[in-house]
Amino acid sequence: MTEHLDDILAEWALGTLDSSSREALERHLAACERCRVEADRLASVRGGLLTLESPVEPPAGVLAALMARMEGPRRLERFAEKLATFFDVTRERASALLESLEDASLWMPGPVEGSELFPVETGPAREGMMAAVLRLNPGVRYPRHTHLGREWNLVLEGGLREDGGHEVWPGETLDKLEGSAHGFTALQGPACLCASLLEGATEFEEVLAPAS
Repeated sequence: MTEHLDDILAEWALGTLDSSSREALERHLAACERCRVEADRLASVRGGLLTLESPVEPPAGVLAALMARMEGPRRLERFAEKLATFFDVTRERASALLESLEDASLWMPGPVEGSELFPVETGPAREGMMAAVLRLNPGVRYPRHTHLGREWNLVLEGGLREDGGHEVWPGETLDKLEGSAHGFTALQGPACLCASLLEGATEFEEVLAPAS
């Protein structure tokens, strides 16, 4: 099933995507007619709006505040509600968790070189599950493995591509059934941040190099 990019097409049309995300999106547009149609519509709407009014210089500090929201510690706040449901915690705890991801001292080495883990304490509905946020540096591959229980993933930043070519972008989920197997690679751009829940262990098909 083709994954569509509605959540970032508006940013693309406004020219606010970083270069790596823009390049990845434009590669997707080359193969996805549905997203091309939506991209053309947004581009034409933006062009029409620009002809209605002369450009206005924004008040001092507006651009800085906008960039801080897009790139600063609170850039992930838009996922607070979704993360609260994912981990069965309150929205306040989800917001605090997202801010805590900026604290390097709270991360621990991940299962593969170029990865880190941020353990998460879940709510009662997720009791007994292994919960964490996984960070993969761009280009790092998570080797092929089999799930001995169900797994749920929610991408918060960056993105990943499964070995079969399926890509998962911020705000999208990737659920794997017990007995399923896959490997994936972090896309180029910002590091991939992925919230994960595991009902059981995973069995790797190759020996993992220890993370430094």
